[in-house]
Amino acid sequence: MRPSPPAPRHLLPTVSPRGRALRNAPRKAGFALLITVTLLAFIVLLLVGLATYTRIESAAAGNSQRTAQARQHALLGLDVALAQLQKNAGRDTTVTASAGAFSTVNSHWTGVWDAAPATATGATAQSWLVSGSEIPGARINPATSVTSTNAIELVGRNSTGTANNVVVAKQAVTSVGVPGNTTATPVTIGNYAWWVGDQGVKAPVGIGDTSSAVNYDPYSAELRSRIRQQISLGAGPASFEPRDTANAFLIRNLSATNQFAFLKNSAGLSLGLTPLQQNFHTWSPNNFNVLADTARGGLRQDLSLFSPAVPSPLGSTYDAWADYTSYMEDPAVGAGGAFPPSPPFSADPIRRRYMMQPGPPAIAPVLSYFLLSFNVRTQGGAAGLSPLEVRSFWKIGLWNPYSAALVPDAGLRIEVTGLPDLRVDNDSSGGVAAAFSLQSLYGGGAGNPLKIILPWDSTPPSGRSGADRLSWLPGRVYNWRSIEELTGTVPTDGYPSRFYSKSYTAAGESNGGAIRPVALGSVKGTDLCHVDGEAGTITVKLFAVRAGGDVELATFTSPHFVRFGTNSRQAQLSSTQFVYFFRLAEKTENPPWLQSPGVDPHQPNVAATAFAYGAGGDSPSAYPDDFEDSTFADRLLDRATDSLSYNEDVPVFELPRAPLLSLGMLQHLAIDGAQPFAVGNSWGAATPLNKIPSAQLFDRFFYSGLTAAVNPTTTGSSLVLPNPLLRVSPRQPNGTATTAADLKNAADARSSKFLLQGGAFNLNSTSAVAWAAVLRSVRFPAPASFTYLDADNATGTAASTGETAASVQSSDAQFFRFSQSAQETYKAEAGLSAGGSSSTPSPPNTHLFRQGMKTLTPTQVTALANAIAAAIKARQTTSGPFRSLEEFLNPSVPGGTSLLEDAIAAVPTINADAAGAPIEFSSQFLTQGDIMTALAPVLFARSDTFVIRSYGEAVNPTTAAVEGRAWCEAIVQRVPDYFDPAADPAETSPAALTSALNQTYGRRFKVISFRWLTRSDI
Repeated sequence: MRPSPPAPRHLLPTVSPRGRALRNAPRKAGFALLITVTLLAFIVLLLVGLATYTRIESAAAGNSQRTAQARQHALLGLDVALAQLQKNAGRDTTVTASAGAFSTVNSHWTGVWDAAPATATGATAQSWLVSGSEIPGARINPATSVTSTNAIELVGRNSTGTANNVVVAKQAVTSVGVPGNTTATPVTIGNYAWWVGDQGVKAPVGIGDTSSAVNYDPYSAELRSRIRQQISLGAGPASFEPRDTANAFLIRNLSATNQFAFLKNSAGLSLGLTPLQQNFHTWSPNNFNVLADTARGGLRQDLSLFSPAVPSPLGSTYDAWADYTSYMEDPAVGAGGAFPPSPPFSADPIRRRYMMQPGPPAIAPVLSYFLLSFNVRTQGGAAGLSPLEVRSFWKIGLWNPYSAALVPDAGLRIEVTGLPDLRVDNDSSGGVAAAFSLQSLYGGGAGNPLKIILPWDSTPPSGRSGADRLSWLPGRVYNWRSIEELTGTVPTDGYPSRFYSKSYTAAGESNGGAIRPVALGSVKGTDLCHVDGEAGTITVKLFAVRAGGDVELATFTSPHFVRFGTNSRQAQLSSTQFVYFFRLAEKTENPPWLQSPGVDPHQPNVAATAFAYGAGGDSPSAYPDDFEDSTFADRLLDRATDSLSYNEDVPVFELPRAPLLSLGMLQHLAIDGAQPFAVGNSWGAATPLNKIPSAQLFDRFFYSGLTAAVNPTTTGSSLVLPNPLLRVSPRQPNGTATTAADLKNAADARSSKFLLQGGAFNLNSTSAVAWAAVLRSVRFPAPASFTYLDADNATGTAASTGETAASVQSSDAQFFRFSQSAQETYKAEAGLSAGGSSSTPSPPNTHLFRQGMKTLTPTQVTALANAIAAAIKARQTTSGPFRSLEEFLNPSVPGGTSLLEDAIAAVPTINADAAGAPIEFSSQFLTQGDIMTALAPVLFARSDTFVIRSYGEAVNPTTAAVEGRAWCEAIVQRVPDYFDPAADPAETSPAALTSALNQTYGRRFKVISFRWLTRSDI
């Protein structure tokens, strides 16, 4: 159906206005009500919103207030920690160590001990630097666990990967007059806690090799490369190499421990978080120490600033030895001198030569072998009645004991005294045939010495080059022997000898010896006669023959020879009858000359105790007729005519060739009456050097390398010293920039007032991992290398012009006996000395003496570090930490060995290769002195860099609920300035301090970095 259409408009009903109004009224009323309700709802919503916002804002303000309050309490804890650190560890005569020897639950707490000899206590610490120690009368014991009710963890899982590494006790912050509390009783409004961590017991592994910045004289490129073998340039961790190419740039910008995560491992991957956590207590980016004396207090003196014109406290012998430029040949001058090196030196040579001179220090060859034999017979060996004559034959060996070459003179001369009075008895007819002085006979008059000329020429043996004799090469022994001298008169200059020979005769040559007629006495050649001789000793003086006058270099005294009588025999016989024979003792001969006091062979006067008799002993007549030791049994100091290999050269001592950088290098200084290698080793700890026991040197002195000729450059705003880990204060207390002149002119040579020693390590660390990293301080990872001469047998050296060299690259631990000159003698082939071969090795093992760098494998380093850490822990349990380096280096009991020496001995493989050589202490026999050469600049008995972690919390005084927490961390550094720097300059000794504050608090601590932490950092 279709819908109906709408009605027409005119037919619709009509409505009046009033009607319409009445009809619409209900609709308007509903709409108004809707608006009203809506407005009311909006107002309610607004009110609720405002209330919520106010509540949130109030809560936020409350949280902010409680957080601020917690932070204030954390800062309070930091202030208390700083105050306790300053109070307990600010003085020089305090030492620090972690509690590893005293606790397993709180092993990373830091303790402080008094180090002054007059007041030092045993194992008991004067304070443990954790919260609670600030309370008067508090007795903190690290072996006691902190109770759970007030314990707070400051180093935990997110720091180290394991929970509860450092837990300390919270300390209440109380107040009175708190709103809601109407009593006068204090109520707790918060807590704080703090812990001071000892950074110095951690290995400073965030240090790059900055030796390339030492680019000023005398440091040529070649000499500059040797800095890294003389001193530590930062510890070497096992899991990454800070010095390799991948990390070199990152290390330069490293400033915080958490940045280690970005460094690369050997696979080129980032270390990440796990190694960082595992080594939280063993790695630090860098540690700095004030150069102070923990035993006596006060800053150390800089030995580099002394010179012959400004004598040092160590005496004239040391001053002359350290002034190496006075006796080291300038390569440019030497090349044009009377005895130029061959092959010639390059512009920047690996090798240097030294001029022979009398002591101190005596730079001279050492008498290694002396044989003087005599034959009393009728003249010409006639059978009839004839006057008597004496024939003499000799063999003399001289040894260059140094790891550097000597400049040869025109020749050498020895003068022999002590030859006996002789009586010739005619046993056939009875009576005395002749009585005379053998000394006067060969000296040409009473009291005159027997003079023997030892020429220096370049005439080589058959088929040999003469170049090896144009320099007296390192460790080389040269020999001379008598030649026929029939003039019958005493030569004015001395009896001639043949150079480079140990056989009395050569092919086609006869040798009648040096003949002197006896003025009185005639016998028949067929008569039986014997000779009696007086007892005595032989003195041998060595001279350098020079145009301006001969120079006496050294004196050697033989062992005592007894009165003797020869066997009766015919007077006409030509064979020798008695012999004076002695040589430097070797191997197990008693006493071994490198293991006994007073027998140092590189002294100006070498005592009889350094020498051994031949097989015939102390009686000159006990040797067979015509004894000449022609076999020259294979010995250490030997260079046989038929075996001229550089493998036979035996360097033992080193001479300086650059500014000294480590006190350990003084082990090569000859100290009168002392055992060799005294400085740095336990057997020389009490040996005085100008009345200063040698072990004290390590506490009282240091080397900056700033000799008069050194003028350092700057990198950025800081001076770069030859020891690149020394940080120079950029500004002085008065605000002016620190210059090299300021350091050089420092009062009493205490340039230490401007310096901090970087790469520092606290020797009281009980962390074997940290010790292992520090033991690897000297190493040669790529791109660095140890480059040495590639020697050949013709000369013992390579061509210096365009030098042939070989190199070593390794991250293994290296310890140098020849820290400045190992390059010159490093090449050595086991078993090849004295003409041996690998299948028939030579007993003397001379190759062990050539290689002045001892390498320890990772296994050996780990074992040595474990032994050191265990021994330190045992020592601390009974006596507390070492109070000084002197105490550390001294033997544990009189006449015994030191901790380091015991640790070396505890790892038998370290010196196993030197079996047969340790009596002479070859450079492959690792000693404490070798370790100290590398580590002396960076080892300290205390720490001066610390990390402080502090915690604060806000507590609701009404409910006791903790409503706010905060953590912070600061790195704190002790500096040379005193607590009140205006009262006393930094160089003032503790006894001379005028300020009571400085006497009490010592040197200032500064906060050098600060950051807020979150729970996720703990």
